[in-house]
Amino acid sequence: MSRILKFKEKIKSYLGENEQDADLMGWINAQPELDQPDILRALTSLMIENFNIKPDLDREEVLATIDEKIQDLEESILDNKLQESLFKMEMEERITDEETFGYYLDFTRQEVITRIVSNPENQENWDIAHKIIQMEKDSGFYNPDNWKAIF
Repeated sequence: MSRILKFKEKIKSYLGENEQDADLMGWINAQPELDQPDILRALTSLMIENFNIKPDLDREEVLATIDEKIQDLEESILDNKLQESLFKMEMEERITDEETFGYYLDFTRQEVITRIVSNPENQENWDIAHKIIQMEKDSGFYNPDNWKAIF
């Protein structure tokens, strides 16, 4: 079964159960980022198959617009993944021992905490903080006391 067909079946199960749109959106958001564009393509396909487009709208134009937005999302996700990979590669090249790693980690943590304290509404800073925390946990450096200023 193709990915798109698999996603269509899952979407149909949400729609068939008369669940709220929020449930479907929650499921979509819980999926890996790299799967989300294909899920949105499956949802778009189902919408086009099952709903009439207003007569004054050009079906192909609507599809092209939706596809363009999904492609933009997909490119954004891939760009972010590429940046993460490049950052990890750069850090692996520069960090050769535990002491150096701890230094970089402390510096980065303090910078992110400073940014969050000065602008707590910036979601990107919170996302970075969560990634650093996960990296600390994965590498055995995590200490919740280091994050008391923001949690």
